[in-house]
Amino acid sequence: MYNPSFLLALALILFTSCSKDKDDPVTPAPTNTCGVAGARLQANLDGEAFCANASLFASLAVDVLTVNGISQQGATLTLELDSLSVGTHNMTEGTNSLLFTTTLGLAYRTSDGDPGSVTITSHDTSAKRIQGTCSADLYSPLGGAPKAIIGNFDLYYIE
Repeated sequence: MYNPSFLLALALILFTSCSKDKDDPVTPAPTNTCGVAGARLQANLDGEAFCANASLFASLAVDVLTVNGISQQGATLTLELDSLSVGTHNMTEGTNSLLFTTTLGLAYRTSDGDPGSVTITSHDTSAKRIQGTCSADLYSPLGGAPKAIIGNFDLYYIE
């Protein structure tokens, strides 16, 4: 028969020597990146972030660049850019327009009475890539207070 002290010592050796080393995995820092270079459309609408991370396309037809992005939450942002040269241009309901729909389907758009701006910072027509920023107060057709939007884009487009 074995001594109880011997059995206790044997048990301690077996359980402590076979225990798994604790791994302290390094948790990567969260990134605030939306999309990748050449495929990015992001904005901030009254403090709420928008990222076109579900669908994004840009198409040039008849000298108008149409950009549409959809977030994973269901919000959409559509730009119709008539002014594609580098520089700052007015955004209104009829020219360089912007339409944003919330996840609940509420629409907000640029207004002729309170123009916003779009700044084209780079446009490479041979590579079909355009980069820029936009800012405007957006208005609901249902009325109410305007919502401020600030956004940027970096897109390859098709013709």
